[in-house]
Amino acid sequence: MCGIVGYVGGRNAGEVVLHGLRRLEYRGYDSCGIASVHGGRVEVRKDTGMLDEIEARLRLSGVRGTTAIGHTRWATHGGVTKENAHPHLDCTRRVAVVHNGIISNHEELRRELEARGHRFLSETDTEVLPHLIEEHLDSLPLEEAVLRALERVEGSYALLAISALEPGKIVAARNESPLVIGVGEGEMFVASDVFPFLRYTRRAVPLEDGEVAVITREGYRVLDRRGAPVSKRELRVDWSDEEARKEGYPHFMLKEIHEQPSAVGAALRIYPEDIAKLAEMIQRAERVYLAGAGTSLHAAMVGEYWFSQLAGKCVIAIDSSELENKAVVDPSTLVVGITQSGETYDTLAALRFARAKGAATAAIVNVIGSTATRIAEHVVMQGSGIEIAVCATKTYTSQLTLLLRTAVELARMEGRGTEEVEEGMRELPALLSKVLELEDEIARVAEGFFDVQNYIFMGRGINYPTALEAALKLKEISYLHAEGMSSGLLKHGTISLIDENMHTVAFVPPGGSNRRRVVSNIQEVRARGGRVLAVCSGEPVQGDACIALEEVHELLTPLLFAPAFQLIAYHVALRLGRNVDRPRALAKSVTVE
Repeated sequence: MCGIVGYVGGRNAGEVVLHGLRRLEYRGYDSCGIASVHGGRVEVRKDTGMLDEIEARLRLSGVRGTTAIGHTRWATHGGVTKENAHPHLDCTRRVAVVHNGIISNHEELRRELEARGHRFLSETDTEVLPHLIEEHLDSLPLEEAVLRALERVEGSYALLAISALEPGKIVAARNESPLVIGVGEGEMFVASDVFPFLRYTRRAVPLEDGEVAVITREGYRVLDRRGAPVSKRELRVDWSDEEARKEGYPHFMLKEIHEQPSAVGAALRIYPEDIAKLAEMIQRAERVYLAGAGTSLHAAMVGEYWFSQLAGKCVIAIDSSELENKAVVDPSTLVVGITQSGETYDTLAALRFARAKGAATAAIVNVIGSTATRIAEHVVMQGSGIEIAVCATKTYTSQLTLLLRTAVELARMEGRGTEEVEEGMRELPALLSKVLELEDEIARVAEGFFDVQNYIFMGRGINYPTALEAALKLKEISYLHAEGMSSGLLKHGTISLIDENMHTVAFVPPGGSNRRRVVSNIQEVRARGGRVLAVCSGEPVQGDACIALEEVHELLTPLLFAPAFQLIAYHVALRLGRNVDRPRALAKSVTVE
């Protein structure tokens, strides 16, 4: 879970790469570094800490030359030390490499290389790469040396290599980790995703697994594992660099929470043909799995209820990392991967597993040109725009909107009436705007209620996954302990935890049996001395605090409740002085196993 950037052209390469690393810092921020080629040598500046801290100490942007590569790290192998920070060099200091991924056979390769006299300075798996390249560098050009080195490598990688022997050239390679070339005029870029180079160009060329690219300021050429040329197609990215800015908000997370009315509106406008095709695939399949991880899994779990209650179709939400272990996958199966980045390792693995078993595949994705968009047979783009904060907010409600639209479309195909839900669905942007207008009230509740270390979030029916996602949001950015659960399970053990040090948040739908049952659970908690915050759709209920939202159809409440619990988590984290956009130990895209 790291970010890499490369530049070759006529500009100061250090400044361009530093800008790109700032755009990628959400991928990892325990250390970073830049390497450039200048005057026949490779110059490296790197250290531990946040990017701006290191820039102040080392002036990363001051590396000389017009060819450079950079890296921002989230540690997977080796501790957070300067030695383990990227870039890594070979013994001769002629080759520098940055890498995202995991080299699974690095220990074996390290032993072999050390036996041949190579000296290692770090604990990382990455360091084997420059040493492997070094062994071929005297007799081969850099790209062929990289190809030869990769013949020995097992695992996942997106890597960039530069050499003092060939200034003005970057060699890039990928396998199961994202890598995209940016095509400029007299300059070229390469990065983990498109954000680092949107300031300079919107022309992008995603690399596929097993491909190696040779990049100079004049252009690029792509080779397969055998060194044979590969023809590539350019994409145009419509996002502007300005979309990645905070636009006056103190944090990206708050900006993205407030973007939800427009993000949901965009999801409501996604081509009906794309939604209909996904609904047809679900209708034809004997078994359907919605595979996701983290927030995307919770969106899938909400989708289960919609497909069941609206369309009468059994669709199973499944943790992507467990699909291979528990799912029955064959040619009559459909696996739908849900992944904001399109690069989530476990979800990509689930899609690949499904394809290997002959199953149909589809994906709901936010990033154009991402790996998931190329693995899946059918793709529905979210259209959420750039999400910078590690905590998923607007992409969650966008995923929910697309799943709801698909369930409604499948219900229509099955001859089932969904008029009330469809009418409410069209009002979602306005409904979410009304929730956001309550931010000051929500902040006051957060100030008064969240004063212990432990919390239970509970919901029933379609708001069971709401409770899971709300608990995830709180613990992600506040570092408080939170447990999401079905309120029906309260009496099956968890109620024994209720005391003055365990507060409860309950999601209360409008009228009906689920409302009555959740209200009963609230009373059970309070009878045992517990404090309860109720988040309600419709009439307020008795509790220690209550946030009352518009009354909507119960099937729409997961979307209504989302901004409320996101704002709760945000304001609790803010009060505790947490780094809201970059919570510790987390990265935006989980691109390694």
